[in-house]
Amino acid sequence: MSTKAAAFALLGLGSLLLVVLVLPGGPSAPPPASDSAEENRSSAQLDRPDSVATVSASLPENAGASPMSTKPGAATGIAESAEASSRDREKTMAQLALRLAALPPEQALARIAELPDQDSRDTAMLALLGELSGMSSLEIIRRGDVWRFGAGGALAVHLLESGKITPEEAAAVAQANTDGNRRGELFVGIGAKLAAEDPNAAVALGNGLQGWERQRFLEDLANQWGAASPDQARRWISTVSDAQTRDALVAGLLQAEMRNNPAAAAASFAAMPPSDQSARSRAAMRIAAEWASRDTVAAMQWAETLPGEGERNAAGQGIRNAAPVGIGAMLTRGTEGLPVIGNIVPGSPASANGALRPGDTLLAVSDANGQWVDTRQLSTRDLLGMVRGEPNTQVSLQVRSAGSSTARVVTLGRQQLIFRPQQ
Repeated sequence: MSTKAAAFALLGLGSLLLVVLVLPGGPSAPPPASDSAEENRSSAQLDRPDSVATVSASLPENAGASPMSTKPGAATGIAESAEASSRDREKTMAQLALRLAALPPEQALARIAELPDQDSRDTAMLALLGELSGMSSLEIIRRGDVWRFGAGGALAVHLLESGKITPEEAAAVAQANTDGNRRGELFVGIGAKLAAEDPNAAVALGNGLQGWERQRFLEDLANQWGAASPDQARRWISTVSDAQTRDALVAGLLQAEMRNNPAAAAASFAAMPPSDQSARSRAAMRIAAEWASRDTVAAMQWAETLPGEGERNAAGQGIRNAAPVGIGAMLTRGTEGLPVIGNIVPGSPASANGALRPGDTLLAVSDANGQWVDTRQLSTRDLLGMVRGEPNTQVSLQVRSAGSSTARVVTLGRQQLIFRPQQ
């Protein structure tokens, strides 16, 4: 992104935040009586929601900019003018939202589409969201949909969840008002609601996405659908003729299944078509990781049975992510910026003879040459890389117990951590 483009993006985000902060937060109320003829004229136009296009005449011209001047006090005048224009714009949009909220959603959305530019449309949709939801500006921000999906996407989510529009209508709003990065995630949620009634339409939502975005959309869609209706999802997915689409859907369904029963997901993996090796590798890694966190031995045994080398390697990586070769101690960052020993896995090297205790501060770790490395110099990823390693090798640590000023050296052997099923 160019410097100029980045600057415009930041300005746009700032404007969006300003708009969100001034949204009406309580029950709708009639606008106060206007003292000026100009305000009365604008209010009269807003009283006609079937002619929302006329609202553009009420919007302050150049609301986001002010003319340059070299006269004394020009900076103060510019700031006051910009602030006044912003207030006028917000007031106009709040009044518009009040009237649009009384219309059926499809009519309100159609009127907003008549506004002259996307910034005005976004402002109107945010104001309408406040009116329809009754949420305060702080609640809208905390919910996070505006940041995830944009103004149009957030409004579509609310209307869909409240049953005021259909999934198809929500998709149309998202298509018109969200960009590609946000659209894919929003389509997943819409598609998951639509899949039970019309799976073809749900999958079709991703047709405008390309490459990895479409792959991720299909996997996430099947994941959410599978969590709600696994048998229905599995039956329909088996009828999909396009191999690439089917493989992506199967991978997503496996993600849903593995959370409840990794062993069943592993059995389903055997039937996954081999046409997309990348999808198979991702599925193998996720199944192995989920399974290893519950039954490490079973996950390792399953990984060894996989026919492809890429799949075995992916499953092995998943196992190491969930149950690494290490000392069996969790690390957190303390108040001094130093890592602190957290939970310790029972039966691990760290638990032997009380060598380490929760709350111990990790000061330094030995490198491959036996030299001490101050942990302040290490990122969390690099620190974990030094503590972990190959089975049956050793690592030395300098630690300090809580409440003590004296450091001690602890040398531990690395082992494959084994999580066993809970009895």
